[in-house]
Amino acid sequence: MNVDWRRTSRARYAETRLAGERGFSALEFLVIIVIVCVVVAIGVPTLHSRAKVTVLDANMRTLASMVSSQVLEGYLTAYHSPTDGTSDEYLSDHLTATLEAADKASFVNPYVGSNRGRAIVSSNSLPVDAQSRGPAVLITDCSEAQYKVFDALPVASRGTLAGSLVVEFNSTTQTVDVFYVDGKGNKSPSVVQVPMA
Repeated sequence: MNVDWRRTSRARYAETRLAGERGFSALEFLVIIVIVCVVVAIGVPTLHSRAKVTVLDANMRTLASMVSSQVLEGYLTAYHSPTDGTSDEYLSDHLTATLEAADKASFVNPYVGSNRGRAIVSSNSLPVDAQSRGPAVLITDCSEAQYKVFDALPVASRGTLAGSLVVEFNSTTQTVDVFYVDGKGNKSPSVVQVPMA
C-alpha cells in the first residue's frame, strides 16, 4: 500500500511540475528583447559619456603633475606667447614642446579624437578657427579662460574647447590652473592650481 501511495505522489508531483513549465511564448520573448534593447539604448550613451569624463579627469591630473614638476625644475611661470618666439626658459614653451615631442599621443580630446583632437595650442586667446577648435590641450593666459569665469562665457565660445584640457597662467592668483572642459562646454567640477614659483 505504501508503494502505490509513493508512486501516485511522485506521478502527481511530476504532472504538476510539467504543467507549470511551459516556456515563453513568441510574444513574451519579443517583449523581453524590446525591453533589453531600450535599456541598452539608454545606458550605453550614458556610460560612454561618463567614460570620456573619466578620461579627461585622469588626463587633467596627469597634466597638472607634469606642470607641477616643471615648475619645480625652475621654468619661468610667466606665460610666454608663441608670437614672441620660443624660449627654453619658459614653462609655457617647454610644456608645449614636451607635449608635441610625445608625438601628440599623450593627450587626446575624446570628443574630437582626430588629428585635430591631438593638437597642442598655445595662444593668448580662445580658439576661433575650425583648425584649432577642440585641441587636446590649450595653454594660455587669456583672462576669459580662467577657471572662475569660464562658465560665464557664451556657449559658442566654450564649445570651441569641448573636451580640451586647459592650462591657464593666472597672474591674479599667481597660479597655473589646470582643468578640463566637458562635452557641453562647461568647466570641470575641480581645478588643480599649481603655485607659480
